[in-house]
Amino acid sequence: MGESDRNAGNFVAVEGPDTEAYGTGGSPDGHAAVGQLLLTRRMRDFTTGATLSLLPALGSIVALVYTFRDQADLAVLIGWATVQFVLIAVYVVFDSILDRDSPSLGELRRHWRRFVLLQWLGSLAWAGIFPYLAPVAHGLDAVVLAVVAIAVLCGVLLVHRTAPSAAIFHVVVMAISITAAIWTGTGIAGLPALILLALFVIALLGSTREQERQIVEWLEAEMNRREATDTVRLLLNDYEEHSSDWLWTVDEAGNLRNVAERFAMAAEKPAETLEGKPLIDMFMADANRAIFARHLTERSRFRDLVLKLRINGEMRYWKLSARPRDDGQISGVARDVTSDRMIEERVAFMAHYDNLTGLANRYLFNERLRGALDQNERVRNIALFYLDLDDFKAVNDTRGHLMGDRLLREVGKRLEQEVRGQDLVARLGGDEFAILVETRSGAGMLIERAHSFLAAIRDPFEIDGQIYRVSGSVGIARSSDGSCDAEELMRRADLALFAAKNKGRDTLALYDQSIDLAARERREIEIDLREAVARGQLNLHYQPVIDLQSGSVVGYEALLRWYHPKRGIIGPADFLEVAEETGLIVPIGEWSIRQAFAETAKWEGHFRIAINLSPTQVRSPHLVKVIAQSLHAHGIAPERVEFEITEHVLMQESSISMGNLQKLRELGTRIALDDFGIGYSSLSYLRRFPFDRIKIDKDFVDGVESSADNQAIVSSITKLAEALGMATTAEGVETRDQLDLLRRLGCQEAQGYLICEPVPGENFATADAVDAAMRGGAVSGILAYRRTREASVKQSPRRAS
Repeated sequence: MGESDRNAGNFVAVEGPDTEAYGTGGSPDGHAAVGQLLLTRRMRDFTTGATLSLLPALGSIVALVYTFRDQADLAVLIGWATVQFVLIAVYVVFDSILDRDSPSLGELRRHWRRFVLLQWLGSLAWAGIFPYLAPVAHGLDAVVLAVVAIAVLCGVLLVHRTAPSAAIFHVVVMAISITAAIWTGTGIAGLPALILLALFVIALLGSTREQERQIVEWLEAEMNRREATDTVRLLLNDYEEHSSDWLWTVDEAGNLRNVAERFAMAAEKPAETLEGKPLIDMFMADANRAIFARHLTERSRFRDLVLKLRINGEMRYWKLSARPRDDGQISGVARDVTSDRMIEERVAFMAHYDNLTGLANRYLFNERLRGALDQNERVRNIALFYLDLDDFKAVNDTRGHLMGDRLLREVGKRLEQEVRGQDLVARLGGDEFAILVETRSGAGMLIERAHSFLAAIRDPFEIDGQIYRVSGSVGIARSSDGSCDAEELMRRADLALFAAKNKGRDTLALYDQSIDLAARERREIEIDLREAVARGQLNLHYQPVIDLQSGSVVGYEALLRWYHPKRGIIGPADFLEVAEETGLIVPIGEWSIRQAFAETAKWEGHFRIAINLSPTQVRSPHLVKVIAQSLHAHGIAPERVEFEITEHVLMQESSISMGNLQKLRELGTRIALDDFGIGYSSLSYLRRFPFDRIKIDKDFVDGVESSADNQAIVSSITKLAEALGMATTAEGVETRDQLDLLRRLGCQEAQGYLICEPVPGENFATADAVDAAMRGGAVSGILAYRRTREASVKQSPRRAS
């Protein structure tokens, strides 16, 4: 038998009448406390269960009387129901008269015996009805009787869970009752039901035992908790008693007299050694020691004066209070407040310094910067460097945050080694650092200083035998660049850092007006762009795509244009990056999709519609729904639609992006990889997703007629695409020579200014409009190319193909 089982056996006796049965040992008061605690818990759980079962019990009684009113003796049924109602009423009365706020142990025991007795009587009453009704139960009546019988049997889990004796009694008499009812109604044919009943009874008895064990364990845990609380309280009281103030007394000369033993113990010196020694000599020189000396000289009263001293080489802090006596002496009390003082110093340190690197934090940095700029004569001597590590997230992701933290500490140490004592290095958060320098140096020296910071963190870091290499970007701002306060100087440094990061890795930027103008312009673009859709300022231009064999138009690429009321027509390169960063690309992209479908649905011919999707759009959970609704609304066949994405979509490795692309393929639309060849891992992306088309970037088309390297690249791309079952389109075609060479190199389609520049959609509504628009292309347009190709096909069909 386990420990909990033995305890359970001991505590179960609390249901009995003997006071000695409460608990397993200890004083009578302890027995009473344990008994009262356990009985209170039992009473609370019992009352809760009985209350919850009251309505089902009443319903079961009424259901049996109503169901068997014609089959059984109605007087017997009514009498039985009356007994049940009386038992319930007696329980309610007993429960209402119980003092729940502060019942005595004797009162609890009396009520508990009454409740258990009522449960026994109730169990007997229920047990008597089922054998009586079983012979007359047929069909639906038998079902009702069986349901009520099982419900009453299982009610032990709700009502009797904290009264094991009542629970066992209830299960036993109910088992006998139901067995008799089954045997009376079915005879030997009811043997399977009796076996099932036996399994129920075993499970219920086991559940009763388990619930009782849990109650006992709860009682033990509660008692242990109370004992632990009492022990802690006792220890705290003892601690307070032994850490009370020490008494001390000095004579008129300030020498210790009648040194108390506890004072000597605190000073860790014998009392006789301290006797007659000047008290002030124990403390270290500072402002408070001078105040203490003055009070001793003046024999004046003072309170809570904190003084520093060293005891066996360890810094300590004592808090002293005193008042003069009539005999000329001064008596007072002292207390060791070292722990409190260390906590205060730690809090003060955390308020001003970064906990990871020990550098100044943002708060202290801001205070120092404002303080420096508030001194008018030194306003023009402040230089601020913002330094940010390049792609530090990769270190955390690959090496873990602990290694990332260690690397940040090493970076902080190196930056501190690069500055003077009066300069300030701060960690503003994450991997961003700030260096505050007071200098009269010009721009050249500041740039040189920034290069030294970059060089310091560029050198390899060796941590736990591993070599780590990182780089950073630096933004520089000077208070001499126009009058500015601390917030303005920080804003300028932040803009300079942003400009440095735009240049690439391991670089710097010095704030100037052009950076500020660019930032303001970007902000204006963002503000105007938020209203562009609502104001109808966005439009789509279309650029034809031709087949290089036939010269016919096979598709149009939709390209976004912003008709700004002041700036004129703005191309996507000037505002899509802002839209992407601010999230505006999603509503703008949805508008573009709907608009492209609405316009091209009215055009003549069977052609492909190409629409660009940004990485943020592809991650949008509404993308597929918007496209599907637009296709249906305008009656456009999905196979005529091609969505162009760049490899940046796949570089993000987003399951949402890949899922959306797969759903677009399932819709029937096609997916093209745009700007192929200029990224980092284009070949691997071709293997990861089955594209329908590869668009050769214009960087390879430009100069292809004179560059053997470009020709080799284009040829390789077309052969790779053919092997993978993908079509190819060349972008940025501007000359006839490029067009002819691309066809010979195996490229299937082309688009560019030679063919037609992007123009509004009304230029392509009809065949005549298409021809007119394409005549506007360079070198007289593609119509001449068509005529040349047609003549070539007539002369030599094989060569033309």
